[in-house]
Amino acid sequence: MVSTTDVAKYAGVSQTTVSRVLNKPDQVKKETYDKVMNAVNELNYSSAESSKEISPVVKTKTISLVVGALNDPIYVNAVPALISTVQQQGYQVNIHVVSESREIETYEAVVASKPSGILVISALLDKTAHEKLIESAIPFIALNSSGVTCQYAIGLNDVETGYLAAKHLIDAGHLEIAWVGGPLGSPSTKDRLLGFVQSLQEANFKIRKKRLVVTDIDKFSLVEAFENLQALKKKPTAIVAATDEIAIQFMDLYKKAGYQIPQDISIVGIGNSEIGQHSAIALTSVGTSDTLENLGQEAVKRLFDLIIHSQNEAFNVTREVALYERATTALLQR
Repeated sequence: MVSTTDVAKYAGVSQTTVSRVLNKPDQVKKETYDKVMNAVNELNYSSAESSKEISPVVKTKTISLVVGALNDPIYVNAVPALISTVQQQGYQVNIHVVSESREIETYEAVVASKPSGILVISALLDKTAHEKLIESAIPFIALNSSGVTCQYAIGLNDVETGYLAAKHLIDAGHLEIAWVGGPLGSPSTKDRLLGFVQSLQEANFKIRKKRLVVTDIDKFSLVEAFENLQALKKKPTAIVAATDEIAIQFMDLYKKAGYQIPQDISIVGIGNSEIGQHSAIALTSVGTSDTLENLGQEAVKRLFDLIIHSQNEAFNVTREVALYERATTALLQR
């Protein structure tokens, strides 16, 4: 059976373009239309297949958010303002949490709900799920998600955040560096840990599993993680936290234990959040010059450009990151 994927390859265009030609021919250039329809005819893409694949979608005035984990740093920081912006435009929001074991079922449910647009936030998007979204002709954007390369995508260089955080501490002379982060079901957290490990390996550090703390991020779990690190024979002299929020929690735990920051312990967060920048906290952090909240706002704006203005020019925006050194890190005092 010939699919829209085959048509796209033959015509030398994206699957999104094929879907737009078949669903909204009035919104594409004549040259593009002719190219795609020629491929349809050459490949004998049957009308039966076509009507089955491209049955008209009566969309609801809803934006669907597909998220990998509700504790993902992008979700936590960007989504509240994102939802507010969507609602101000007169749209409702549905949130779908996708797991690896039920990925396809989740995306099928999202498409079946006929939203006006879809934001995939820090979630796995494999080839099959990606094709389902394209064939639905529903506009969608991937925000900091992993898997296939999407035609419309915005994200952070999460691997680089973990790498720069660890490198800063290595350059400061620290040898006992620990990682503390949430569950690895979050693509953002997983990539940040990957960058952290890469930085240590580049400096010929031995990777010690007991110093790679993967934990739930509720207060009780973080206290337990802190106690486990304190129980190590060689205690860390520096911490890289997967988010600024975790870093601030660890600052509090160390201070309550009688530590001075950064004299006794150096701590780096990831996110460059507004609260971390506050002078009372002055957290050294890796992130963008902009906030994650604004990253979410950009994704919403671009999604509405696709929905309302039918803009179809591809984009893949990766926000570069940098280290912002403040008052929570210092050279190791030997």
